[in-house]
Amino acid sequence: MPKIVDYAAQKQMIGEAAWRVIQREGVENASVRKIAKEARISSGTLQHYFKTQPQLLEFTMKLVVERVEQRFAVLNEQIIEITLSSAIDVLLNFVPVNEEQELEAEVWLALTVKALHDPTLHEISKQTYQSIYETLLAMLQQLSKLGLIKQELELNMEAQKLHMLLDALTLHRMVNPETITVQEMSSLLTQHMAGLASD
Repeated sequence: MPKIVDYAAQKQMIGEAAWRVIQREGVENASVRKIAKEARISSGTLQHYFKTQPQLLEFTMKLVVERVEQRFAVLNEQIIEITLSSAIDVLLNFVPVNEEQELEAEVWLALTVKALHDPTLHEISKQTYQSIYETLLAMLQQLSKLGLIKQELELNMEAQKLHMLLDALTLHRMVNPETITVQEMSSLLTQHMAGLASD
């Protein structure tokens, strides 16, 4: 009998191989040949799933988003009611606090730079940033409804500020990891949320 191939799993495996090549050699050097070698398949087999490198990079970027969404789905099942503490747990899913999230962040940053001159990647980036903002806003709205943060806060602005803080922490951690630890990132987020807390 011919071997049954899980098409979705194979695409994911190739996407993960692309992550590793991008992390190791950068986007510009992430050729189909190198990614195929990393995935331990032939270039011809890879092109069965992705006809062009742009298609592969598009999938690779979307895979980062998918992984973050999967973590949130698990976290949402674990959180019975939102608190300041659980809000910080949510925020820590957006910053590189472990090897998996560091890899995601490095790939995302590399592809975001490429997105400046790639309309397809730019649209993925734009939609993702909007989705993150909406997630942060919804979280703040829940905290406000429960009276856990100051009622006079302008939540749209606070969501933007929080989004910028997450971006800054991620960039700083990836560019200068020796100057900010995971514990320090957690502490800064805790301090920020404490500043929003109701008296």
